[in-house]
Amino acid sequence: MNQIKMICALGMLVLLGACASSGNGGAGGGNGFVTTSGGQVWKNAFGECWGHSGRAADSVCGVAPSMAPEPREETGHFWSDDQDRDGVIDAKDACPFTPEGIKVDSNGCALDDDNDGVPNYLDSCPGTPAGAVVNTDGCTRKIVSLSGVNFAFDSATLTSEAKSILDNAAQTINSRSDASITVEGHTDSNGPDAYNQGLSERRANSVKNYLASKGVSSSITAVGKGEMNPVSSNDTKEGRAENRRVDVLAK
Repeated sequence: MNQIKMICALGMLVLLGACASSGNGGAGGGNGFVTTSGGQVWKNAFGECWGHSGRAADSVCGVAPSMAPEPREETGHFWSDDQDRDGVIDAKDACPFTPEGIKVDSNGCALDDDNDGVPNYLDSCPGTPAGAVVNTDGCTRKIVSLSGVNFAFDSATLTSEAKSILDNAAQTINSRSDASITVEGHTDSNGPDAYNQGLSERRANSVKNYLASKGVSSSITAVGKGEMNPVSSNDTKEGRAENRRVDVLAK
């Protein structure tokens, strides 16, 4: 009987020690594994790790299992550090909402080769001259274009038709007193390049002087482009007529 009592007493001591250990170490921070005060996972007599539920631990014995949440897979359209996917991280991206697939510069902004403020992918007139004021489609704000038979043959003398058109243009220009005006003269490809350049300059100056005589107070600059910027083919009579023109542009 005494032996039985002794065994029972020893059993009680073991149970009390287990309770004390689990109380000191806790339940692994609520992770379901019984640990010692030093944070070690308990082993049974067979070298297995056991938790409160009696199931084998999924960690190496002697090391409390990590309860850090598993990383979640990133979902959605945007990358975490480059939301428009243009290859420039958000921290350095001056244009963080560029449409996907558009070529950008080192600042993350869409390319604008003619520097008119309209990116290439929206620019209907990608070769706009430097300094020109453009519409949202990237094209110059053209007030009027004089083409065809608006000058006497091989001269810079305005026809009556051309003067009538310029009279209306003068009213439009004066209603926009903040605009500066550029008059561009153009020719077709007939004749020597040097001659056509000079003719385009004379025609541009002719239009400039006529506008000034009609009270246009805006700053006017006359420029000759020769045959460099055709708007149509020089292979046909009709095309050459369209290329012989003077454009009045607002800047």
